[in-house]
Amino acid sequence: MPTPVIFPTYTIGSWAANVDDDQGCRWVIEPGGADSLTGGVGRKTHTVERPFGPGAYRSRSYLTARTAVLQGWCDAGVSGRAGRIAARDRLMALFVDGGTALLTVDDGISPRQLTVELGTDDPKCAVWPDGNGFDWQISLYAADPRFLSTEVLSAAALPPSASTDGLDWTLGSPGGLDWAAGSPGGLDWGTSGTGVNILALNNPGTAPTWPVLTFTTTTTLTNPALQDPLSGAILSYLGSINSGQTLVIDTSPFTRSVTLDGVDRLGAMGLVGWPEIEPGSTLNLQFTGTGTGTVVAEWQAAYL
Repeated sequence: MPTPVIFPTYTIGSWAANVDDDQGCRWVIEPGGADSLTGGVGRKTHTVERPFGPGAYRSRSYLTARTAVLQGWCDAGVSGRAGRIAARDRLMALFVDGGTALLTVDDGISPRQLTVELGTDDPKCAVWPDGNGFDWQISLYAADPRFLSTEVLSAAALPPSASTDGLDWTLGSPGGLDWAAGSPGGLDWGTSGTGVNILALNNPGTAPTWPVLTFTTTTTLTNPALQDPLSGAILSYLGSINSGQTLVIDTSPFTRSVTLDGVDRLGAMGLVGWPEIEPGSTLNLQFTGTGTGTVVAEWQAAYL
């Protein structure tokens, strides 16, 4: 495991900075070499000048993507030039497949993650005169500008159970609409509901976040749905989940997908009021469906 030299540390896969790595190399971000990650992100403004009046018409502004540049130095130490060459190779091999990876920024208190890919600027490497180290720079791009907590929060719910709620109109003893006092007797209102069909999703962060919903059942669950009682928005799936099957709905606009046992089922969605957990608030969702089953929501607090 790499040993932190100073905080915060920056980790992408098996590579890390501000650490002594397992190969005996010291990687350090130089002062100011990560300032692009400590600042915020811009806004995309949408305005049209008013042709016959003051000012302009505007619509809601949205966050831009995040760009970042990390720069620092690497000292190969006792491994010398051979170690420097191997260290340079490890740096240049990042994102070799053209995909994305998690950048973890750990300040020793609350580590957070950002999904990044290689930016448009080429990675740079300037070898020291003694050949035992080099200065480096790498450009990163994050389509999703939010930092996510490394802690995954979760909540679970069941559909409301069919019970004996309501008035008992059946004649008999005990039973029937009996106004007489005594036992048995009196007005029988039945058993109260279970109240286990509510998902409470809390986001202590400073940016919106979206949950991943996993539906399972040991029998059959048909037409599962989640509703926000405040806004009336409904997220519903049209179809059945059978015993042993798993339906996963990723509600994030950056990674949105609907799969049943890994097979795309986005076309089976009915109403699509994608739930969004606003910063510093709790979103309550009511779970309904025919049959029995469980929904588990997982999400991460988000920050800018």
